[in-house]
Amino acid sequence: MTDRLLSLVLVLVVVVALTTATFPASGQETDSTLPPGGTYLDDDWNFAEGAIEALAAAGITNGCAPEYFCPGRVLIRAEAAALIARVLQPEPIDTGYYSDVDPAAWYAGDVNALSGAGIITGHTDGTFRPADPLSRAEMAQLLVRAFGNRIAEIYDAIGFGDLPPEAVYADAVDTLARGGITAGCATNPARYCPNDPVLRDQMAMFMARVLGLEMRVPLKRIAPLNGVPLQGPDWNQRVVAVKIDDHSGARPQSGVDQADAVMETLVEDDLTRWMALFHQSDSTYLGPVRSLRPTDFGLALPLSATVVVSGGQPWIVDLAVAEGVQVLRERDSGSSLFRISERKAPHNIYGDTTAIRQVADAAGYTDTPPPSLFTWGVLPEGPSATSVSLQWSDPVTVTWTWDGTRYLRSRGGGPHNWVLADGSIEQVWVETVVVLVGPVSELAVPPTVLGSPVPVIDTVGQGTALVFAQGRVVEGVWSRATTHDPFMLTTSDGSPLYLPPGTPWINVFPEGRAIGY
Repeated sequence: MTDRLLSLVLVLVVVVALTTATFPASGQETDSTLPPGGTYLDDDWNFAEGAIEALAAAGITNGCAPEYFCPGRVLIRAEAAALIARVLQPEPIDTGYYSDVDPAAWYAGDVNALSGAGIITGHTDGTFRPADPLSRAEMAQLLVRAFGNRIAEIYDAIGFGDLPPEAVYADAVDTLARGGITAGCATNPARYCPNDPVLRDQMAMFMARVLGLEMRVPLKRIAPLNGVPLQGPDWNQRVVAVKIDDHSGARPQSGVDQADAVMETLVEDDLTRWMALFHQSDSTYLGPVRSLRPTDFGLALPLSATVVVSGGQPWIVDLAVAEGVQVLRERDSGSSLFRISERKAPHNIYGDTTAIRQVADAAGYTDTPPPSLFTWGVLPEGPSATSVSLQWSDPVTVTWTWDGTRYLRSRGGGPHNWVLADGSIEQVWVETVVVLVGPVSELAVPPTVLGSPVPVIDTVGQGTALVFAQGRVVEGVWSRATTHDPFMLTTSDGSPLYLPPGTPWINVFPEGRAIGY
């Protein structure tokens, strides 16, 4: 490889060392002009995210696939050639230099042009080995050949313990160390790790620094189900929606306190049932798990959720599957659903959402993040609402009481509790209570099918929406065109109804039943 290519590649190595070892990543400021999460879906919380954004803005990288950068993947020689060619823009040539570079390959023009310009070289056997990883030793040589005259000596030599003085790359590594470009490998700054491959995120840091690009980290992504800033990289995955019983024999429920959001709907006998939504969170002890109802179809479909159920009328599950709902039944769940001895059937089936995700993967279910459940922002002004009463039916009235920071749930005149992971009991609470009112009807059993009719609440079109948060209420309208669309909430004048970040409890509530606040 020629000096210029070597220099660029070495830059990658240098930046990696600086970022992962003793030198801070400089110039990385949050950029509110970028969309939350930035250009790529898979580099959130990566140390090189600012550098990756800088390369993307400069047109130096297009990622590894649409919307993906593959930051943890090794940098191969073909990618290094393409990267450098985008910066140097060498004159194209028709000559082929290597026996293993197909003229039709996506990288062939870059490899040949850089070889013709004397920037890169292949191996003594006449091959280029485009799919081989680029090592840190190779990177050091490339950078110093290309930019040696620009690397000022800042520090005394660093004696890396794994750097033989006679190694062909020793002087190059020493030059980088003296210039403050590398401080050793991330796992051990006393070593250089010359044989380690360079990763794509490391490459981005090297390139951004050697080219003097401004590195700005985008705003953090907002959790789609509760609007809070995401704290880790687990946002890029499916929603697991688990149906939870609210029968007297099912209380107190377990694991629901770890959900990102909860939905509650009407079932037969004028009872209600919950659907706990897990996206960036998980629970290893969740239940009791029960069956779904037709109202649930339109709640799960916009989220591309995997819906976990136990029991129920087969015709309802078959109808859900026909509608496109990804249903995971108990019989197909493996060990992700299990029975406990402390409860009697049918209230003894519990689940582990981490294991459920693995089962859903094996079943080929969609593993994509959901859209935002609502529009998150500053709650509009509204009157005080420190107590919310929802009369689901004659036997079921649920009350939510504002305690100054959250709404506490009561049922039947007393606190409604759930069980925490450590076994302790706590009153059910959420930060936001949402009520979406819709007409209720009865869905008949299909002809020639055994079963009984069930209630269904229509959630297509529009209806009254109430948002209770921060001790006050905002009245508005919900609307959507199909069951595949997310709910849109607007105020009475048509403006967006923003919900404040926080865990929401969404009540899909039957029209004509009493709501007090």
